[in-house]
Amino acid sequence: MKTVLLRLNHPLYGLLLALIITGCRERIEPETPDYVEYGWELMAEEDFRGAIAQFEEGVDIEDDYADGWNGLGWAYAKLGVADTSATNFTQGVSLADTSVVGTEVLAGRSFARLALGQFSGAVSDGKNALVRSPAWIFRRDPQIDYEHVELTVATGFYGLGEFDSSLVWVRKLDNEFTANVSTITGVSRLAAKLSDLEDALKLVQ
Repeated sequence: MKTVLLRLNHPLYGLLLALIITGCRERIEPETPDYVEYGWELMAEEDFRGAIAQFEEGVDIEDDYADGWNGLGWAYAKLGVADTSATNFTQGVSLADTSVVGTEVLAGRSFARLALGQFSGAVSDGKNALVRSPAWIFRRDPQIDYEHVELTVATGFYGLGEFDSSLVWVRKLDNEFTANVSTITGVSRLAAKLSDLEDALKLVQ
């Protein structure tokens, strides 16, 4: 049996090399879900700026991909840029319906709006998120859940001066708490309770 060796300048050598390199397959380009999922991986590693770059790549390719805008909203929230966070969540709200992503977008925007002092919007988004998922847990960070949304609604009502409604929502978190919110002392107690709950839950803003 003869062994055939191809010299480097043999015409078949180039063809063989090309087949080895390409594996007879076309190059696979990343798609929007690939960028977005990698963005979430970077979020878990707390590389928020790196995550933003990946989410932006995703929505540049497919600007109606709700989870890309969702990711941008959460990433900017983690960086403390509430206005940009809210803007990106708003893009996602117009695209996400009653899906898991839709609930995450509403919950996230409620946090961002509270941080911006947009109390009415924070209350509305928070309540809508809880209607969709009363026992909501953020799938990307289980430490964030429905209790954070309930506190956001309670704080939003307080900011609106609707102390009775704020108390109702505080009692969802601590049903033993009472305060006469028709008095200055009672309102002060309510404010202190909101602060204590925020410290306990480590509300993301």
